[in-house]
Amino acid sequence: MTSFEWLQIVLSYALQITLVLAFSWYLEWTLKSSQAKSRVWTSAFIGLGILLVAGLMLPKLQFFHPWSEIRPSVLLGVIEAEFIVGKTLLVLWVFGAAIVLSRWIFHFVQLHRFIRSTEPLDDERRRRCNTLVEAELCTIGKQPVQYRISPEDLGPFCYQFHTPYVFLPESLLAGDAVEMSHVLRHELTHLKTQHPMQLFIQKFLQTMFWFHPLVWASGQRAGLVREFVCDDASTSDPGTTATYLRTLVRVVENRAKPQSGTFAIGRTSSELRQRAMRLAAGNDLKSSVWSHSVSLLPILAALLISQIWLPINPLASSQSMFTRWPSWTAHALHAFDIKVRDYERFEPNVQLHELMERQGNSASALRAN
Repeated sequence: MTSFEWLQIVLSYALQITLVLAFSWYLEWTLKSSQAKSRVWTSAFIGLGILLVAGLMLPKLQFFHPWSEIRPSVLLGVIEAEFIVGKTLLVLWVFGAAIVLSRWIFHFVQLHRFIRSTEPLDDERRRRCNTLVEAELCTIGKQPVQYRISPEDLGPFCYQFHTPYVFLPESLLAGDAVEMSHVLRHELTHLKTQHPMQLFIQKFLQTMFWFHPLVWASGQRAGLVREFVCDDASTSDPGTTATYLRTLVRVVENRAKPQSGTFAIGRTSSELRQRAMRLAAGNDLKSSVWSHSVSLLPILAALLISQIWLPINPLASSQSMFTRWPSWTAHALHAFDIKVRDYERFEPNVQLHELMERQGNSASALRAN
């Protein structure tokens, strides 16, 4: 991949991501159901994955070629500037992605060390936990949920990489059964609705697109919406809502910052305020067939937006509507005897040589005059 192609990918990704996420923010704002809102953000991050795959593995549509009428002297200056900017952006992207990935791996290792240090609940306490919630919540896939004791300052939270875990402090285990059932239902809903997998996809795409602030803002919003889903699952009437809110307040007051990559019942005071106001307002909690269908629109939008590419490359051929296939995709298709074009119509190096010749001829003509 040349520096010109890399510059085109980075700048076009910035535009595509903005369009997909702006559409997702608007779509989420129009929906009432927390489940539909959560599906919107799941679809949005899947859409970002579609943009990533399309940009790296497919040829790019060229709607127009604005460089064909520019003077050789100007075009050579543009080529030189884009070459420098493209190389610089590549170095910055690699550096930023390495930092984000390193932090992610560090927190992953730290969390698994913490899990190994915690004590599992005895059989009596585990059976008590299972009797406080519906039986289908206690098994994720074919794996039973593992209960462990968490430190008091961390409060209750859940986590899943392979094995589903719910962590509960001693004060909650020895406390009121109603409060315990609220917390369990909240954490088990996270696991049952595949929130850990959604968070994994989100973190991966935040690593790839670390340079875009809207990706981080959307990730934060998606996390809050996932809490809405679990809040709704833990409350069924005004009485249980009031009890549940008291549980949230007590947990947040006694808890320090949660572990990265986990789902804590209360994360920050500002989020708790938003969740409390939403529960008190009694929003519609049901997800209709229409809202379920609408929540998948970000994926369709991403498929369409993935064809929007800025005409950055001044050496791209104006003789074709599509750029060449990326070499790794072309090699894979050639292995299956599928013929695709993995070269430009005009060799870029030849074009550059011709531009330099034309520029030299123009300078000679000016000196002769």
